[in-house]
Amino acid sequence: MALQHAQIDRPQVNRFLRRKGLTAVADKSKSGHLQSFGLAPDVVFDVGVDLGTPFLYGAFPDARFVLVDPRVESRAVLNDAKTPKKAQFFETALGRMPGRMTLNIPFSDKGEHGEMASLGTRTDRISSTFTRIEAREVAVTTLDLLAADFPGRVGLKIDTEGFEDEVLAGAKQTLKRTDFVILELSLTKRFAGIAPPSQIITRLAAAGLEFRDVLRMTGDGKGGGAPRLMDVLFTRWHSPDPA
Repeated sequence: MALQHAQIDRPQVNRFLRRKGLTAVADKSKSGHLQSFGLAPDVVFDVGVDLGTPFLYGAFPDARFVLVDPRVESRAVLNDAKTPKKAQFFETALGRMPGRMTLNIPFSDKGEHGEMASLGTRTDRISSTFTRIEAREVAVTTLDLLAADFPGRVGLKIDTEGFEDEVLAGAKQTLKRTDFVILELSLTKRFAGIAPPSQIITRLAAAGLEFRDVLRMTGDGKGGGAPRLMDVLFTRWHSPDPA
């Protein structure tokens, strides 16, 4: 017997949430929503690939994609049917200067958490759930050095677990031809020495990129508490000049 989906009374659900001190927030990490901004990058850099970013790939089917992650395990994304055929994978971290750094990969009773691997030291309450940390030495380059071989207008997604500002610091030239940035913006001190939100917003504003939308928000797990992070979209206020 087929399962029947119950009709959702949205106003009633919203009233229930408000009584509990909660609000439903839309997840706008969708290809169609991103396309609504009229963006047309020639090349898109997915920095911090992990298992891939399907909504980003689907939004720009004609773009060239550069997938960047210091974990060799993330190279498997090239075999995913949702990954663009015009994609290249680079096994490296990005920062403000080339070199080598230690990547901290956490493990819990559930196994490896590659999505939470970071070049920083995690200090939030989630770190108390880890059973061990694998320290892996990885290569680091800058986005400017990597992007030099990829001409044209740029799209940029950064999810590097607290290292986003370091990636931007090494992308001064690339940001001049970047039309949008999607990044994980930490709203709490999740890592030791993490840049405050204003520093990242100011850096992108100086490059002509403005805060345009919150695609997704993650709370602190305490039921109505302050958000820990947001996936934020920055775009140019005016149409970019041709490359």
